[in-house]
Formats: sequence, structure tokens, C-alpha cells
Amino acid sequence: MTTEPETNTDHNEDAPDVINPDATDPIEHEAFLVDLGIADEVIDATPPEVMEIISRLAAERSTADDARMRALADFRNFQRRSIENESRARREGLSAVVRSLLPALDHFDMALQSVGAAATIEQVVTGVSMVQGELMRALEANGITVIDATAGDAFEPGLHEAVGVKPMEESDAALEAGSIAINISAGYAIGDVVLRPAKVMLVAESVSD
Repeated sequence: MTTEPETNTDHNEDAPDVINPDATDPIEHEAFLVDLGIADEVIDATPPEVMEIISRLAAERSTADDARMRALADFRNFQRRSIENESRARREGLSAVVRSLLPALDHFDMALQSVGAAATIEQVVTGVSMVQGELMRALEANGITVIDATAGDAFEPGLHEAVGVKPMEESDAALEAGSIAINISAGYAIGDVVLRPAKVMLVAESVSD
């Protein structure tokens, strides 16, 4: 006789986190209904079995609210970590670019020192060329490619930016109208992303008398 209620008690302790109507105090049922904003006269007229169902549903809602709050907290932590990781990656990427530019800065210093020592024009030009070479190597090391254009190349809007039109001359007879006449400045791209298009002048249409 005494073992049967003990078995039921163990079963209730092992049950999931849901209110058991057989083990719930009616006062708790009533408290749940009050929390839901139900009037006292309605509570008094509510059958016990209905109160148990409402209490169970209220408990499940409370469990769902707790789970939602935990999920929201996890998401906010994820956002914070993502921002921190993005900031760290940006700093590391910028550091790599700056490190690749340091040799070019060193060559600038050497060129300026040579100018102060009354260097020849050839030496200055050599120093500037060395700086340019270091800069180009730094760009290549970071995945940046040059968008160049030569006379006679077809104009590509995605890669070239027309800044003017060059009147047709005798030396341009072999060039098609609308093609590239002069490359003003090179463009640059990283992968498929154009950082700056090449600035060019186009061959003008020939004017017939």
C-alpha cells in the first residue's frame, strides 16, 4: 500500500518540465489565471479540470518565453562576436597592406636623401622608379591588378572611364572611331571588383566635308 504512492512520486519527479495536474495545487492554478488577467468571478466559475488545462498551457507559454529569451541572448552574443571578428579582420587586413607599403616608403626616404645630396636627375629618376616598383609589388601582393588600355583597344564601360575625345588626326587613321586613343591613367581592380576604372580619351568620329 505504501510503495504505490512512492512510485508515483518518482514518476512525477522524472517527468519533463511541464505542470502535472495531479500534482499541482489548485491555488497555483488560480494564480496562473490571475496572472492571465482573468476576473475572480470567472475563476470561481471555472471547473477544476479547465483550470488545470489553462495552468498547463500557461506553464508551457512560460517555458517558451524562457527559451525565446535565451535564444535572443545567444543571438545578441553572436552579433557582438561577429562585430568583434569583423573589426579584428579589418585591422589585420589593413596591417598587411601597410606592411607591404613600408618598403616603398623606405625608397621614398632614400630618394629624398639623394636629392639633398645634390643627386643627378638620373639618380632621382632611378629612385622614383624604385618606389613605383615597390608600390606595384605591394599592390600585387594584396591581389590588386592593373587595368591598362592602349591605343586602338575597344572601350569597355565597366573597365574604362572616358574623360574626353581626341580629334581624329592623320596618325589615328588606323584607329576606329569610339576606340581608345590615349590612356590617361591606369585603373585598378581586386578580383571582379573595379576599384577605379582606367581614364581614357576616345577617338573622335571623322568629320567629312
